[in-house]
Amino acid sequence: METREQISSSEAESHSEAHHCSVAPCERDVAAELDSKPLCVEHFLTVSIEELETKRRKLSDEAFESSETTAFRDLLSSCAQQAHRLSQDERNADTRIKAGLLDVLLRASQLGQSLRRSPRVESAVSVYVRREESGRMWEEETWTSTLSRHGAGLVCRHLVEKGGLVILCRKDKGERVRARVVYCHYDGQGRRQIGVEFLDRPDFWDLAKQPQNEPA
Repeated sequence: METREQISSSEAESHSEAHHCSVAPCERDVAAELDSKPLCVEHFLTVSIEELETKRRKLSDEAFESSETTAFRDLLSSCAQQAHRLSQDERNADTRIKAGLLDVLLRASQLGQSLRRSPRVESAVSVYVRREESGRMWEEETWTSTLSRHGAGLVCRHLVEKGGLVILCRKDKGERVRARVVYCHYDGQGRRQIGVEFLDRPDFWDLAKQPQNEPA
């Protein structure tokens, strides 16, 4: 069985066969590869950070589909492994390059932790959603579409902005939790879906007491 070092070495050899970076008009030597595109060190840093930042915003704004989660994990692994390999190469001793590679490693690590932090499950739980700000008070009865230990996705008829605060109340137990809106969009049926993260009560849904099907 090949070790990680052997795999990284073979990847580096395959990269060298492409000779030049695929980002025009760059003609620097290939040092890494993302999405099957050979890249020099400079463009590996640029493309990696852009990709990781895009995924970070998506992770903050809305739930990943399971197929997207797998692709995201692959991206994180690829960025981290290649950034580590490049950081060990004495040709990349420049302080700015070293700092950029460290930034990629740090971003990949943090995103990996966020991705593992709170697996989402599809579940319809009846709840009340309430806005208690002065002059903008309302309440509606609705249901969740996804649950996690740190929040939920749910249908909401009222217009709420990202960053707004709401109260969720479980109809079955009468328990309340304060939450912040992290995304708002319309689903395929034209319903407004919002995502919330809890502010003062983790695991409002008692998911920690249930077996998890997804890896932590």
